[in-house]
Amino acid sequence: MENLGFGLALIAALAWGTYMVPLKLSKSDNLDLFQALMGVGILISGAIISLIFGYSINLNIYALFSGFLWALANSIFLPAVKNLGLSKAAPIVAAMVIIGTFFWGVFIFGEIPAGLTQGLIGILVILTGVVLVSTTSQSVSSNAARSSYKKGFLTAITAGFIWASQIVPLKIGHVSTEVSFFPICLGIFVTGLCIAFIKRVKFERKAIGASLLSGAIWNIGNITSLIALSMIGLSKAFPITQSANLVAVLWGIFFFKEIKERRFKIQILIGAVILMIGIVTLGFA
Repeated sequence: MENLGFGLALIAALAWGTYMVPLKLSKSDNLDLFQALMGVGILISGAIISLIFGYSINLNIYALFSGFLWALANSIFLPAVKNLGLSKAAPIVAAMVIIGTFFWGVFIFGEIPAGLTQGLIGILVILTGVVLVSTTSQSVSSNAARSSYKKGFLTAITAGFIWASQIVPLKIGHVSTEVSFFPICLGIFVTGLCIAFIKRVKFERKAIGASLLSGAIWNIGNITSLIALSMIGLSKAFPITQSANLVAVLWGIFFFKEIKERRFKIQILIGAVILMIGIVTLGFA
């Protein structure tokens, strides 16, 4: 059973590290439409998964708000991927999620880990990895490129901290996985539609399939991570799922060729590995 749990956690990492690939392949610039249609994919796959596993179809307010936070963070993350690329944006977001989650747990919910010192060391290691990833200065020689890079960096940080807050409503409401799964999907769907409506997004056929696929891939990661969590526990499952960061980096560097110079490829890969070491250190604190 434990081996199955580890396998599911790895599937979650693969899915979460891959769900932005359809966006890159589609080359769509209509990010708000992509977000809205991705929400459709998440809702459809969420309904199917809920029926398969017998999860509750409900409108739990805490879970709906959690879905809103996820969708808000994702809508901010999409421009980060466009401006920085997967190989840089994903590690920065992953680091902010880990650090934000740790601080929510320690300072708001009083979940002081037995290895607090180890946890703080893990955070320092994570920050070291972020610095290595974010200081690759390739293709930022012009003012426009520097502005795009700065915007991408700031949006990645913002998205990461919002994603780290997604768990807060569920903690406050003491909502179980069985109850929260579907309304989170619904919250993501509704938020995507609202953003598209407010911004008066123009509908295009260009990336419909890619958007729906992106949502389905993310939800595969979502359900497999939850099952893995129940099998092997948070301390083992969570660090494994966060290796999605490394998966995204590999997509960005080797498939999309986002980084041309060898020394920058090596620097980002080293930064990603250091991030993973920090995540594991923090996960077992």
